[in-house]
Amino acid sequence: ISKNTFYLHLKECEFRFNYRKHDIYRLLLKVCRNNPLKMS
Repeated sequence: ISKNTFYLHLKECEFRFNYRKHDIYRLLLKVCRNNPLKMS
């Protein structure tokens, strides 16, 4: 893991661990629907 992406990797592992009993796909889909990317 490169030094530039280590923090991102750590946070992803933390997220997956905290939501290990949930359907991550559905959870991320819900987050993306509630907070869409703003294109300008």
